[in-house]
Amino acid sequence: MATLPMERTRRGAWLRRLLFALCCGVPCAGWAAGASCGASVRFAWVPAAAGAQSGRVDVVDVRSGRTVQRIDAGENYYAGDPDGGLAAQDLNNDGCADLVVTNGVAPIGNRSVTVYLYDRARHRFVANDALSAIGDPSVDDRDRNCVTGSWKGGAEDVYSSRHCWRGGRLVLVSEYSLSPLYDKETGEFACYEQVETTYVGKKKRVRRTCTKTY
Repeated sequence: MATLPMERTRRGAWLRRLLFALCCGVPCAGWAAGASCGASVRFAWVPAAAGAQSGRVDVVDVRSGRTVQRIDAGENYYAGDPDGGLAAQDLNNDGCADLVVTNGVAPIGNRSVTVYLYDRARHRFVANDALSAIGDPSVDDRDRNCVTGSWKGGAEDVYSSRHCWRGGRLVLVSEYSLSPLYDKETGEFACYEQVETTYVGKKKRVRRTCTKTY
């Protein structure tokens, strides 16, 4: 069960940033958000059956103890954790904590998630397909208005991406991939190809390099 206080005064802004840095992306007590984010709530994982990884998330008003929203969360890889394995991040930089449910973790470490953004107008958590499609999304340390993701195709085959919010839309800004290349005739290792792609407006720029070291 994860507790998410959703209201604090401006005087707590510095503490909010500190707690976010400590708690971002892990199942822990969420950091405080602005008053426009609604009442103080906590997340409670409710399994479909005893010990099941499938189930729902109840959003509970801390003061009244009343369930204000039920979310059919599907699979929760960390359902067996004491707090239900629920994580809090502000993934759209609006000052409100959002819900992240880990649906699965592959043997190689790839983490697939479902992200529920807090909707200020509706006072509800709503699934966001764009964020959920990013591998292991997290807030960019350089710019809180951006989100990074990463994925592995193998031990030496990696991919990462960076997305930023612009006008309420999540836009792909850059991609990076590294993978081994092999000689077509001999089949021997040739090099590690690094591909850096950036998107500026409607322009796409691709830079390829090859290195013998990983």
